[in-house]
Amino acid sequence: MGKLTEYLVGVIRAAELPEHKNEALPYMQKNGVYFFNVHDEGGVTAFTVPAKYAKDEGLMKLCRTERQRGLLYDLKKLLRRPGLIAGAVIFAAALSASRMILWDVRYEPGGGEDTAGVMKIARENGLYSGAPRAGIDRRRIENLILLGCPDVGYVRINVTGTVAVVVTDSRMTVPAPEKRKSPDLCASEDGYVVRYETYAGRAVVERGQTVKRGDVLISGTYETHHHGTVTTAAEGKVYALVCRTFLCETDATVPEKNYTGKTYVERALTLFSRSIGGKKEHEGCEKETAESELTVFRTVTLPVKLQTSTYREYTISYRDVDEDEANGKLTAMYDERISKLKEEGKIEKIAKKTYKEGGKYKLYCEVWLVCNIAE
Repeated sequence: MGKLTEYLVGVIRAAELPEHKNEALPYMQKNGVYFFNVHDEGGVTAFTVPAKYAKDEGLMKLCRTERQRGLLYDLKKLLRRPGLIAGAVIFAAALSASRMILWDVRYEPGGGEDTAGVMKIARENGLYSGAPRAGIDRRRIENLILLGCPDVGYVRINVTGTVAVVVTDSRMTVPAPEKRKSPDLCASEDGYVVRYETYAGRAVVERGQTVKRGDVLISGTYETHHHGTVTTAAEGKVYALVCRTFLCETDATVPEKNYTGKTYVERALTLFSRSIGGKKEHEGCEKETAESELTVFRTVTLPVKLQTSTYREYTISYRDVDEDEANGKLTAMYDERISKLKEEGKIEKIAKKTYKEGGKYKLYCEVWLVCNIAE
């Protein structure tokens, strides 16, 4: 007989009385009583029989009942405890009612929008932890968010079970074209003019000329034979040899964490986005936090979350950075800056110098490149 069958049918674990030793088994065999799991326990024969044989007076005179189990037996025990039954009924009713409550509200911004404003409008219009689901008008709240937050271009409220997720994204705006204050194109920096291209206006520089920042390169005002003085928005490019300088630096000493091996664990409960307990902090420790949801019946997510914070104790020490490591970091910075300059123009010459000063390794660089300086 399997364990499940035993529980549904009900069984009695019994042992022979000392004064009736070796009488129970012959009696059961003679009267067709089904028995199993026969063992000798301390010189006394123990066995298991179905619960229905509890009414067999002849058998009960020969043995004592040591343990009884089964579905009907457990139900009788529960019926003798009305408080437990009432608690189970109340829990079931509360669980059923909790499905009508919104236990958690999550926000998933796309980036760039006013999330605080979105949360404020949502709360003021009934979308918050602990709110009744029946009172939530999702479409109305979405429209209010779009009207109240000009930077929000998309909003969607999804309610799944007892959790609401507010998904938003920022509005795309097309920048207005900038209007030039002057019709002329001027030099954005000092340089030596290599060549120029004029599409509109009149060039006022020559090849081989040195110009300063702010000098007019292509004028939008010029004289014509038929129309006299004409003013238009100058268009063109002026390529000049310019010098760009930059400095890369890295610390000569760096801090390092040395873990002592000591750890501390703090646990806190989060109910409706409010933390309960676990406020203690540990100085000189690295903190790792993990959060887990609590569910019942594998389908209903409770509003209570367990937050476990693990603190790993460490000390700080400082070590000197050798030249090879410092040169590696400086080279990475240098390559990044040079790659950006290559996007602006053609590099003609590079001069660089590495030195150590003020507790830092430094790389000073002068880059000569040809680029368009007209703006």
